[in-house]
Amino acid sequence: MSFRELSSKFPGNWEGSIEICCEPKLDNIKNTLNFIDQNPKVWAAFGVHPHYSDNYTDEVESHLLEAMKHPKTVAWGEMGLDYHYEYSPRDAQKAVFERQLKCAVKCSKPLVIHIREAEEDAIRIMQKLVPASYPIHVHCFTSPTQYAEELLKCWSNLYIGFTGVITFAKQLEKTVSSVPLNRILLETDAPFMTPLPHRGEVCHSGYIPLIAKKVADIKGLSLDSVYLKTRKNTTKVYQI
Repeated sequence: MSFRELSSKFPGNWEGSIEICCEPKLDNIKNTLNFIDQNPKVWAAFGVHPHYSDNYTDEVESHLLEAMKHPKTVAWGEMGLDYHYEYSPRDAQKAVFERQLKCAVKCSKPLVIHIREAEEDAIRIMQKLVPASYPIHVHCFTSPTQYAEELLKCWSNLYIGFTGVITFAKQLEKTVSSVPLNRILLETDAPFMTPLPHRGEVCHSGYIPLIAKKVADIKGLSLDSVYLKTRKNTTKVYQI
């Protein structure tokens, strides 16, 4: 499905999206840069997902650094650790995570962090390399609540991203409840993590209202208040 077809499903008040390019393929970086040039309401983040740590090279890093110079590049990521699948060895993941964090901080770009079943190692590495006031988006959060609380405590400008998973994973309701609204971001992880009642379909930004409603229901807040605050959070962390 083309972006034009997908965007026709977005709500009328859609103001923009952030495209995450996280495979170490040079054509992907080039294509994403072209895409954001052609679409005024789309920005981008570039990095290498932990699944592809084995493919992180000096050449890939040089292209990422070059992509950071684009005026619509708003973050470095997603990057991090994923011990669930371990498509790349843990040592490689940790080394590449450290390397990317150093680059991102040097470039003063916000971080998009992926953590899955690797919370303690990820937090330890981040504490070593990332200043306490640095802007961070912990993407597609599915970890136990205690780690959300620890992350929020360690970094004053860190935000927890919730996707459509919260509409069907009951264990995340406690986490959503515990994270203050002023530290929450709404996201889709498109084309994955489609919220109920659309599981099995391609996910896209048009499903953000379903995620927002779930947050509002869990917290006992109005939908408008969730929209307003999470929009403010997004513009703050990404400076857009």
